[in-house]
Amino acid sequence: MSSAIRILHLEDDAVDARLIREQLLRSGLNASITVVDGREAFAAAIRKGEFDIILSDYRVPRFNGLEALEYVRNAGVRVPFILVTGALGDEGAIELLHSGATDCVLKDRLARLAPAIQRALSEDAARKQHAHVQVQLVEANQLSKLAAEAARLGTWQLDVASGKLTCSDEFLNLINARKADWAGTIEALEAVMHPEDVATRRRVHAHAVANGLFMELEFRVEMPDGEVRWMHLRGDCSHESEKTRSTYIGVMMDITERKKLEEALREADRRKDEFLATLAHELRNPLAPIYNGLSVLRQSVESAEQTQIHAMLERQTNHMIRLVDDLMDVSRYTMGKIELKLVPIELQTVLRHAIEMSQPFIGAGRHQLDLSVPAEPVMLQADGVRVAQVLSNLLNNAAKYTADAGQIWLSAEVQNGRAVISVRDNGRGIPTNMLSRVFDLFTQVDSSRGTPGLGIGLAMVRMLVELHGGDVEARSPGPGHGSEFIVRLPILMPEINAGAKSKAAGVETSLEGRSVLVVDDNCDAADSLSMLLRLAGAKVTVAYDGASALAAVPIHQPDVVLLDVGMPGMDGYTVASRIRQDAQNNDMLLIALTGFGQEEDRKRSTAAGFNDHLTKPADLQALLSLVASYQPAAADRAKQGTLGFPEPR
Repeated sequence: MSSAIRILHLEDDAVDARLIREQLLRSGLNASITVVDGREAFAAAIRKGEFDIILSDYRVPRFNGLEALEYVRNAGVRVPFILVTGALGDEGAIELLHSGATDCVLKDRLARLAPAIQRALSEDAARKQHAHVQVQLVEANQLSKLAAEAARLGTWQLDVASGKLTCSDEFLNLINARKADWAGTIEALEAVMHPEDVATRRRVHAHAVANGLFMELEFRVEMPDGEVRWMHLRGDCSHESEKTRSTYIGVMMDITERKKLEEALREADRRKDEFLATLAHELRNPLAPIYNGLSVLRQSVESAEQTQIHAMLERQTNHMIRLVDDLMDVSRYTMGKIELKLVPIELQTVLRHAIEMSQPFIGAGRHQLDLSVPAEPVMLQADGVRVAQVLSNLLNNAAKYTADAGQIWLSAEVQNGRAVISVRDNGRGIPTNMLSRVFDLFTQVDSSRGTPGLGIGLAMVRMLVELHGGDVEARSPGPGHGSEFIVRLPILMPEINAGAKSKAAGVETSLEGRSVLVVDDNCDAADSLSMLLRLAGAKVTVAYDGASALAAVPIHQPDVVLLDVGMPGMDGYTVASRIRQDAQNNDMLLIALTGFGQEEDRKRSTAAGFNDHLTKPADLQALLSLVASYQPAAADRAKQGTLGFPEPR
C-alpha cells in the first residue's frame, strides 16, 4: 500500500476543513492532513514537519494565501501550493499563479481538488526528477571535463561533405587555439600542425574516408613558444547510406610525455648497445692472442695427448668466443637475428663436442650417459658450435633436473633425410600443461626446487634449431616420469656430402708472396697474429699505433693491412682514411680487425675505406683465405690482355 500524502491545510473555518477532508476521502485519496488556522500555527508546522503539498484558504484572519505562499518560498520549502478558496477574482488568481502557486480550486467545486492534488504531485515529482537529472548531467560534464583535462583529451566531429571540424574546448586548448579565432575547418587544423605531418594527415584522411575506415594519426603541433607537442587523433565514421560517409566523431590526446618516454627508452637502448659493444671489445682483445697462440701451437703438436689437449682448448676457446658474440647480440635474441656460420660437419663430431661441454654437469650428478649414434658418418650443413650448444643445453638440463645417479640417453638416427637426435632422462618430468610453453622465453617449469636459471636456455634451443631449418619437440609422461627432447635437423645429401669432404680435405692456405702489415695496440694480439701469418708464408711487418702504421706503409708497401680500429690516439678509421688519401694505395687490401662488431661499426669501416671487417678473434681460416684472395695489381695486369681478357697461351 502506498504511503499517505502528507497535506498541510491552512483553513480558519472548521466546517470548510471538514468538508474538504471528506471530499478527499470520497475521492479515494490516501491523505494525512494537518489543519492550522493562522500565521503562527502555519509557521510552526512548516518549521516542524515535512509535507508533500500545501492547501491554503485565500483569506485567514491577519494572514492570507499570498503571504503564506511567500513564507513557504522564503523558508526554502519546494512543494506544490494550491489555493482552496470561496471567491477569488481572475486578477487575484493570476497574481497568485504568477507568485508561484501551483493551482487554484474554488470551494464550490471541490470535486476538482483531488485530481488537482494528484496532478500537482505528479508534476512536482517530474520536476524533481528533471532537476536531479540536470544535476547529474552537470556533475558528469564537470567530471568529463576534469578527466579530459587530466588526460589531455579533446573531442572532435568532422562533417565529411563540408569539411567543418567541430572541436571541444579541450581540443582547442591542446592545439593552443582560441575559440573566438577557430575557423572550424581541416585547413585550420593543418595550420597548427608541423609542416612535415600535413601530407601524412591528408593521406590517412583520404584513405579512411574513401573506404569508411577507422581514422588514426599521430602528428606534431608547434606551440608559440617553440615547443613541439605530439597528438594522437583517432575517430570512426557514421554512414548516411551504404556508400556515403557523413560524419567522423573521435578524440584527440596529447601524447607528448609518452613520446618523451619512448625516446628515453630508445636512448637507453642505444647506450646499452654501446656498452655491450665496448664490453665485447674489451673481452675480445685478450681472446685474440689466446686464439692466435693456440693456432701457432698447433703447428708444433707432436703426441696424440698434445693433439687431444690442443683440440679441447681450441673448442673451449671457440665456445668463449661465441659467448662474447652472444653478448653483442643479446638484443637480437628475441628478434631471431643470430648469424650462423654454416659449414659441412659430421653429426658425430658435434655430439662428441656437446658431451665434452656437458661432462662436468653429468659427472657432478653421477649420472650414467648411454650413447647411441649411427656407425656411418652423418653430414650436416650446420654451425657446429651452435648445434653443440643446443645439444649441450639439453644435456645440461637433463643432468640438472634428474636426481643423483640418474640415467640419461643420447641417441641419433637418420629418418626421411633428417637427423633425429633425442636427449632423454628419468628425472622430474614436465607437467602436460607446460609442454607447449617450455620453449618460451623466461619460462621455467619449476623455479622453487633449487634449480636456478633465467629461463632462456630452451628458448635459445628452439631458435637455433629453427635457424638451421629444423624443429624441436618436448615430451614427458608427466611429473616424476622423466622427459625427452627431440631435435630434427636436415642432413647433407650423399653427393653434396662427398663434395664437402673433398673440399675439407684440401691443402692449407698459403700466403707466399703476400706482404702484410699488422697494426694493433695490443702487442700480444699483434705479435701472435704475425706469427700465424709468417707460418703461412707471408712477409709480415708489425706496428703498435697509428702513426707507426702510416710511417710503415710507404716503406714496406704492404699488399694487405690488418688494422685494429679501437686504438688510442689515432684510431683505425683515421689510419685507413689517410692510407686511402694516397692514390698509390688504392689497390691495397684494408681489413678492419677489431672487437667492435655491430652493424654501425661495419658501416663506419666501409666509409673509412676498409675492404672488409672481421671481429676478434677472427676465424683463422677465414682470415687466411681473405688475405690469400688478394691479387697485387701488377700481377693482375700481367694476366690480362689489353682489353681485359687473359692473354692467350
